[in-house]
Amino acid sequence: MSDEVKGYGWRPVVKADLGSYRPQSAKVMKGGLFVRAEIKSHMEKYGVTLSDCQPSDAAAYESFADYLSRAFAEGARPVDMAPNSLIAPCDGYITAHFINSMGLIPVGNHMYSVRKLLGGDSRARDFHEGMALILRLGEGDPHRFVYPDDGACGDRFTLAAEKNMEDSMFFNARSCTFMDTKHFFGMAQVETCGNAKGVEQFAGDDSLVFAKGQEKGRFLCGGAGILMLFKKGMMFPDDEIMVNTREGLETRVHQGEKIGIAIAMG
Repeated sequence: MSDEVKGYGWRPVVKADLGSYRPQSAKVMKGGLFVRAEIKSHMEKYGVTLSDCQPSDAAAYESFADYLSRAFAEGARPVDMAPNSLIAPCDGYITAHFINSMGLIPVGNHMYSVRKLLGGDSRARDFHEGMALILRLGEGDPHRFVYPDDGACGDRFTLAAEKNMEDSMFFNARSCTFMDTKHFFGMAQVETCGNAKGVEQFAGDDSLVFAKGQEKGRFLCGGAGILMLFKKGMMFPDDEIMVNTREGLETRVHQGEKIGIAIAMG
């Protein structure tokens, strides 16, 4: 994207408004008479090319939601399979934040509660003094996401958008999954967007066994983001992500690439 610049490390960055994270679009756009015109306009506005996607022909998409959540072509997003590597679950822009002892995530000039993020779930306390990674999907990014490690799903539940709360991505409609992973142990992944029907999980069974890089689901509308929560001492992000976050910058990442390491190997 044109606003990407060089930051600390090898990845490009963008200047972040870390206190906002507001969805730009909450509408799930179905098919219709003007779907091809909508797709063409979106591709031109955000500089989207389909060479890495399947299908690669814009005319093959029957709805705007299918185009937005298009799949990557085989080999387009190789997965870093090093055992201690944490991979990005999606294309997007990432920041990293320590969770304090009260379970609050400092983002810019704001403090966000892990407990509220998880709908008051008692397991929120497990993440106190841990780490939160926030990935904001760009409007032109394929809106698909994968599992970050080998493991098995625990509880999964959905939450409606909060009313009379902070106007933030954190408290939009969200799908929360607790996961027991091979190298990061108990963690949570929260997919969030502005529409309760905007997150589609490909397999909804609890205790589902999954592999690193396996597709987990897709977003059917824009303004989407993913939050990954880790317990204390389980994971540390790449240095450049930490440095760029401190400088108020979001780091550009791609699905499947390394974004952190396991501290306690299983």
